Amino acid sequence: MDIRIYSGFVTAAELANITLAAQRLNITQSALSRQIRGLEESLGLRLFEKSGRNIRLTAAGEALLSKVNGVLVADRDLRSFADDLARSQSGLLKIGACSQLIERYLPRFLGEWRLANPGIDVRLEDGGGPELAEKLQAGTVNLTISAMPTAALDPFEAVRLGELGFLAVATPDFLPDTRGPIEIADLLEGPILTLNGRHASREVFDAACRLSGMVPRILMESTSPHTLFAMAEGGNGIAVVPSSASLAGRSLVSRPITLRGEPIRFDICAMTDSRAALPSYGRRFIESLRDHILMEENSALRGHLHIV
Repeated sequence: MDIRIYSGFVTAAELANITLAAQRLNITQSALSRQIRGLEESLGLRLFEKSGRNIRLTAAGEALLSKVNGVLVADRDLRSFADDLARSQSGLLKIGACSQLIERYLPRFLGEWRLANPGIDVRLEDGGGPELAEKLQAGTVNLTISAMPTAALDPFEAVRLGELGFLAVATPDFLPDTRGPIEIADLLEGPILTLNGRHASREVFDAACRLSGMVPRILMESTSPHTLFAMAEGGNGIAVVPSSASLAGRSLVSRPITLRGEPIRFDICAMTDSRAALPSYGRRFIESLRDHILMEENSALRGHLHIV
């Protein structure tokens, strides 16, 4: 069936008026009415009913709407992919990412990906969770890489890339170097240095604190793990950071954080705006990054088992 018929159905459903929908689609009212009747006949369903001077979806029409929207999204993605092929896979990919994830995963991966995709100009900028969401909504980036939000953010779509844990980082005075995990209830007895609300991982830490029944004594909030590390080295408290943060060159103790014996973990994801078609090379970037992160996680697990 002609994809325009599905567009006509969705537009009529959105505007609840055949005349206005036909004007938006730049076709005649009678042509749109014929399209909708043809769709109803082909499906054997009544999709609209009168509502005064307007129309409204029937129960069947309501149930069908999300499916038809899925068809339109698939058609848009297919056309975007074909356009990419026609342009010999050249284009611009703008990525917003959390600074810790950039530092942890992207230096080597991005260099290798650009060599394999020489026609794609990649531009990368860092930022916090809410800031990245604003950039994605405004269209200033094509995708973001950050901690998975605790609740779905319409109209964004998330692709899970992997997971991270939390580390407690401090001098031995605050954090005995037992090399084992530390329970969050024991951790919260000391002064806490933590990332601020710009980071989606902070929501996870706050939730874990509530579940532990303890109220953290927060000495400092920062946008940067390295600022927290500097304060920790000065003997000011215990830094709580995602396990992606690098401790290279720091004379600090680092221990995983648990809640009731289980590691506190959270997902990381790539986020896109469902209203804007992501070029096929953008999808390829996400898939390749997911494979890279999985390989890194498996390597880290093998190293841990070897040490044990």
